Amino acid sequence: MEIERRLITRKQIVKRYAAGERNFANLRITTSILSGINLSGADLSEADLSGADLSGINLSGADLSGARMLGVNLTNANLKSTNLRGVDLSGADCIGTNFSHADLDYAVLSGAIFDGANFYGSEMDNVILIASDFTGAKNLNGPGEGSFFRRTLLTNDNFIEGPDWLE
Repeated sequence: MEIERRLITRKQIVKRYAAGERNFANLRITTSILSGINLSGADLSEADLSGADLSGINLSGADLSGARMLGVNLTNANLKSTNLRGVDLSGADCIGTNFSHADLDYAVLSGAIFDGANFYGSEMDNVILIASDFTGAKNLNGPGEGSFFRRTLLTNDNFIEGPDWLE
């Protein structure tokens, strides 16, 4: 069953957020530039943010569960304490991104770059990692139980050719 997505522009989302609205679930962003804005605590569950420039965005405490974020730029973004369960970050640039205390369980992290990203206290079970690069990632305690690896580079040059499941 296809989810009906409502379209929204950068100007509309910023204006509605400033007016106190926090529910942006199932949205499809029509602009690729949302860099540097504050959407902390917003509900963007099941949203389609694919290809968006979210560099420097503040999404701390937001709900991005089930969101499609294919090829997004999350460089230096703040995703502290964010719900990212089931998010698809395939091909994302997450350089210097703050994932501390984020829930990344069941996420798809294939082809994503996490150089310098902070994972302090984050949860990361049952994730899919294909050609993912965690070089320079900080405080990485996962991926955990149920995760699938294929050609993934973890911290300390630990390369997992796979395919392999972590049990």
